[in-house]
Amino acid sequence: MPDKGWDQVLVRAFRDQRHGHAPTAVSALEITVDTGCLGRGLSYRMLAALRDAAGRRRHSALLAPVRPTAKHLDPRATMTDYVRRREDDGFPTDPWLRVHVKAGGRIQRIASASMTVSGSLAQWRRWTGLPFDGDGDIDVPGALVLVHCDTARDQAVYVEPNVWIRHDVTPCYAPADDEHSTSGTVVAAEDA
Repeated sequence: MPDKGWDQVLVRAFRDQRHGHAPTAVSALEITVDTGCLGRGLSYRMLAALRDAAGRRRHSALLAPVRPTAKHLDPRATMTDYVRRREDDGFPTDPWLRVHVKAGGRIQRIASASMTVSGSLAQWRRWTGLPFDGDGDIDVPGALVLVHCDTARDQAVYVEPNVWIRHDVTPCYAPADDEHSTSGTVVAAEDA
């Protein structure tokens, strides 16, 4: 489970596919549930479908660089401290981490640089509507951590940490057919 989480999963998957290497792991990337559909158990159903797909590909685990859905409310907290927060029932306080753990996932480690977004200050202004006119860290609504602004270099960089979660899967050893063969790259989805 690489520190570069999401970004590295994609790099490795495409590199392995280009070189004809069979996949050795399955990683989820994103599940997005429309806000109008929240509270219907869709997140659990999507995780179950991803675990089933990994099992049909004869893998024993589904790995996921998870983006905690409420972390943006406390962007100054370290991801390590944030992940340690628990409800009275012992489950994580973050809704998406909670779903994963209640579904049987185990928090493994922090992916310290899961996704990196860098751009010129003009790009960041356009993307966020914020001025980006001073050096230092900027609180961007929706960002899990602060965005670093460097006016001398005309650049701002966002390095988003995620949380690696492992879901154990029962591999299916039925004869493979075209739909469920072990060749090819499985890139699946994640986020609530």
